[in-house]
Amino acid sequence: MRPLLSVIIPAYNCKDLLDDSAGSVLSQLPDNCELIIVDDGSSDGTAEKLKELEGRQENLFICYEEHRGASGARNKGLDMARGEYVAFMDCDDCYREGFLSRSLPLTESGSDLYIFGIERVPLRGNNEYWTVKDGVYETAGAFADRYIRMRQLLVYSNCNKFYKREVIEREHLRFKENVDFGEDRLFNYAFLTACGRRESSGPCVTTSSMIMLRYIQRNEKSMSSCHKPGYFDCVMRLHQDKMDCFLTLSEDVTEEEKLDFEAYDFSREVEMTIERFADHPEEKDENLPLINRMIFGGPYDMDARVDVLVILGSRNCGYKVERALQIGRGNPEMKYIVSGGNPHKDGLHTEAEYMAEYLRVHGISDKQIYLENRAKYTKQNLLFSYGIIHELEVEADADSIESAPLRIGIITGGFHIRRTKLYADEIDAFAGEEVVYFPAYGPTTHIDTWFNDPVGRGVVLQELRKYLIAEKTSRRVQDNCKIIR
Repeated sequence: MRPLLSVIIPAYNCKDLLDDSAGSVLSQLPDNCELIIVDDGSSDGTAEKLKELEGRQENLFICYEEHRGASGARNKGLDMARGEYVAFMDCDDCYREGFLSRSLPLTESGSDLYIFGIERVPLRGNNEYWTVKDGVYETAGAFADRYIRMRQLLVYSNCNKFYKREVIEREHLRFKENVDFGEDRLFNYAFLTACGRRESSGPCVTTSSMIMLRYIQRNEKSMSSCHKPGYFDCVMRLHQDKMDCFLTLSEDVTEEEKLDFEAYDFSREVEMTIERFADHPEEKDENLPLINRMIFGGPYDMDARVDVLVILGSRNCGYKVERALQIGRGNPEMKYIVSGGNPHKDGLHTEAEYMAEYLRVHGISDKQIYLENRAKYTKQNLLFSYGIIHELEVEADADSIESAPLRIGIITGGFHIRRTKLYADEIDAFAGEEVVYFPAYGPTTHIDTWFNDPVGRGVVLQELRKYLIAEKTSRRVQDNCKIIR
């Protein structure tokens, strides 16, 4: 008779952990299930330890392989598995006591995939519980919709799931053996995509609040925390694979929800990359320039000659007007447009009023300062400021027979330049103008330190999400216009 469940454990140099990990399965493994342990070419006595387990139970199967990594060992386990469902467990984890007796009855519903909770046991501090609510999703699309909206359905790990083996074999699914990390995510994305093409009856995905295993951090330097060359490029590819899976499967989410999900996930991968810098300075040296170029853009010509400089206001815009004064030293006849109708943090002025007063105090004459005191957001800053620029151009044309177009400079926060430029490119009035951009850096958002400052990191990553949404919205509008034409 075919087993109901095959549990697969890849074992590599873990002889001291087998009593706990394999023992936690064997102690509760019913006769209609099997445990498969694949020794991945261990050199520490793991193979000898496994030989002691041989023959202990008829539903225990052990295989000895050359070292291929966890993916290769799991693939060998899949080749051996006979169960209706397959589960994976790492050799340093343990099943919760009584888990199988409580969880196996759920398989009577015939779902393709079951997802359970995880108890994380850190080296220090209190245990953490990563859980999902009880739920049934009739289609992969319904599950994708829920995940896009919630983002908390534990989709990454392989070790908290039951997979229907029929789906795995029908689609010839196996773990990729040529990737440094993330092979578990890739397998899950492929499995969910396969569920989207299913013809079987019964639900597609079932989630359970039951805790499946204890994920135990055994040491400071686990495989998940070691240095990984090319880390950022890899997580960006994983991000794209995730988007290809969930956005393709989704059935009922809006375009706005998709954009928000995509931007949020992208910024989270950036943030998780940054969180590794303290432990892996070599990853900072490799990845921070890539991240900064993506966020701040550039390089920028800080010595460009400018006729009129637009300063985009913000609640804390002192650092922007300081940058404006630096630009003004090389352009003594330059006109300053200070734009912003929102309250400044001093509680006394609008953004534009504060910047105008700052310029006056530092020796700029009223004849050079133009106040734009209405704009509430970036597009209005640009539109209303251009109205002033247009008047200046008309005056210049009237004073000179052969006047050249005014060279326009725009100053805003360095992290905000890419979105500002995107908006300016969408405004027809700027199309024929010569525009240069000057980044200004605040105390918490400087290009060299923002990632270490909690406030700066929050501000910059939030702006990154806004830019990604704006950029993709603009691209889709352009694509729709092409289709209409």
